[in-house]
Amino acid sequence: MKKYFTPIAFILAALFAGGLSLSCSKKVDEDRSEQIKVQKIAFFTEKLNLTPEEAQIFWPVYNEYWQRKNKIIEERRSAMQFCAENIEKLSEEEIERYADMYINFHKQESDLLIEFNEKFKEVLPASKVMKLYLADYEFKTYLLKQIRNSSKEE
Repeated sequence: MKKYFTPIAFILAALFAGGLSLSCSKKVDEDRSEQIKVQKIAFFTEKLNLTPEEAQIFWPVYNEYWQRKNKIIEERRSAMQFCAENIEKLSEEEIERYADMYINFHKQESDLLIEFNEKFKEVLPASKVMKLYLADYEFKTYLLKQIRNSSKEE
């Protein structure tokens, strides 16, 4: 489910930045992204009921997870965008390579989650690790509701 957070965050940022000039949109995107990050930290801290000590050791691990996950997501997005834009020009072998790449990106995400599941269990009790996964789903739902509400207001 975490694979959807980054695209949702970018969609949310794009919705709010849509009416602004191109020169302002980067600043708005950064501001919106920062607001989402602050909301996420508060949301997760509350849902996981993190103590200050747990938060101090949890957040660097979680941030590393998302940094690495975002890299995989960006590489997948870039490769799939290139393939979509050029599919008519690509040979069957090249298309097969992109199909294999797509599956490999998902495997990388899965392997990353397996790796970080162990790291999360090193810094939090299992009950809070499971609450983390539940909170992740709930936060995505929360963001989707914000997107729907903002589109209704326009």
